[in-house]
Amino acid sequence: MSDVNPSNRTKRSRTSLVRRVLASRVAGAGVDDISAAERLTRKRTENMLREALRDRRIAPAEEFARLQIARLEHMAVKLVDRLQQGDLEAIDRALKILDRLDRYHGFTRGKRLPEQYGEEERARLVKKINDIVARLRSENPAE
Repeated sequence: MSDVNPSNRTKRSRTSLVRRVLASRVAGAGVDDISAAERLTRKRTENMLREALRDRRIAPAEEFARLQIARLEHMAVKLVDRLQQGDLEAIDRALKILDRLDRYHGFTRGKRLPEQYGEEERARLVKKINDIVARLRSENPAE
């Protein structure tokens, strides 16, 4: 007698299929391509993708961001060889990918440091204003 329950085997098989479908989508494959490779209908593939993303228990915006981050990281890995060869187009593309990754990770929401503005800076500003006023008065003595 086998200790593996047939329903558990079916469940594991389905879980494996859902993971493959999601991994293919993250890697950039289209829904139609995934459907053909896995011998599924488009509707079933889309439902599996929805289910897999829903099961991650994250908010929709975070869900999208995580998917995009995974896609961008995958793209960056594909560029490594070209980057090491100094391919300028690959370097440009990698910089764009890194910039996009920074945005998804929230690194572009930096806070501006307050500018230092003390008495010395005020005194210089007042002197500039007074110099401008004096120059304008000398150019228009009648006013």
